[in-house]
Amino acid sequence: MRITTNMIYDRGVFSMQTLWSKSLHTQQEISTGRRVLTPADDPVAAARALDVTQSRSINGQFQTNQDYSSDQLKLLESKLTSIGDILQYVRQNAVSAGDGAYGQEQLDSIAADMRSQFDALLALANTRDAAGDFLFSGYRADTQPFQGGYGGVHYEGDQGTRTMQVSSTRFMPVSLPGSDVFDNTRALEGSLNTFAGQANGGGATASAVFVPAQPDPANTGRRYDVRFNGAGYDVTEYQPGNSAPVTVAATVTMGPPDTIEFNGLKVEVSGTPNNGDSFEVFAASKDVFDNLAIFIDTLERPGSSGVISGMKFGMDNTDAALDTVLRIRAQVGSQMVELEQLGSLSSDMDLQYASTLSRLQDGDYAEAMSRLTQLQTNLEAAQLSFIKVSGLSLFNFLE
Repeated sequence: MRITTNMIYDRGVFSMQTLWSKSLHTQQEISTGRRVLTPADDPVAAARALDVTQSRSINGQFQTNQDYSSDQLKLLESKLTSIGDILQYVRQNAVSAGDGAYGQEQLDSIAADMRSQFDALLALANTRDAAGDFLFSGYRADTQPFQGGYGGVHYEGDQGTRTMQVSSTRFMPVSLPGSDVFDNTRALEGSLNTFAGQANGGGATASAVFVPAQPDPANTGRRYDVRFNGAGYDVTEYQPGNSAPVTVAATVTMGPPDTIEFNGLKVEVSGTPNNGDSFEVFAASKDVFDNLAIFIDTLERPGSSGVISGMKFGMDNTDAALDTVLRIRAQVGSQMVELEQLGSLSSDMDLQYASTLSRLQDGDYAEAMSRLTQLQTNLEAAQLSFIKVSGLSLFNFLE
């Protein structure tokens, strides 16, 4: 075989380039700490590492979602705590209002305080989160959920609950529809109560016997005065925010017992009333704002049964609202515990993924350093050999 000068140079250069490339690759392994830099280094390990990396990335997103959900639930729990504090304060004032020694001036002071608490409760109901979304508006996050004021508050949100995926199978609720917190605080059963006027002279008693299953919201959260006029009964309604009582159309069936029907409600009067005897009828609402407004209105202008009826009404409905808030707080607390458990599980999975990736990709520093030293030695030897071989020429021996 004929060996040409070009072949000598080509083989020398190829040998040095190969050794230099291997040295460079080994240096990259040492600098990155990985033995698999490209799929060609270990196709099976590279494919497995890609799957594990994707799974770890998804797990990382779940951890981010868990942190966000935890922040949202902490905000929600904080607002529920504040709502509970306000309701507890209202209850304390309802108890204080029952003090027989209080005159109208003291009652007006309590009423003014309660109006402030009403505004504070409404502000909490319209709370925004860090993203500017309303916390209690359901899916309608950009719509103020509760609108109106002392004369009437209405809910503009929906019944949706926003969720965040915190694991492969768990979607964590991170908000509540305001209707669950403020608009479903009690059942309608037992929501109609009657109180006899303090000045009654007859022996009649009144009892509320009927509340429709689906009453007109305009007729709930109201206070009525049923008064005997000698031949029948007159009904007037006290509306919070309206200074003058409103006459209500009523259907009266004289008994005994006498039956008075108005606004979908039915009241029976047993016994014989004197002319001018009256009974107060309290029609509670599911809405905490309506019930609080009735209590305030009773303080500002007590009816024929006095302020005691307003106190009892305020305590009963505040207790119902407090029970609702405590139940929801327990639910939120349970979700926060679940998030802690999921967070711990996600952290363990992240460690497992990291361990698997290390086993698949990480290199051996000692072996890599030894290999690099060997390659560098071989490269130096190849360079010296190339110099020697390239100097072999017949022209060097001609004189």
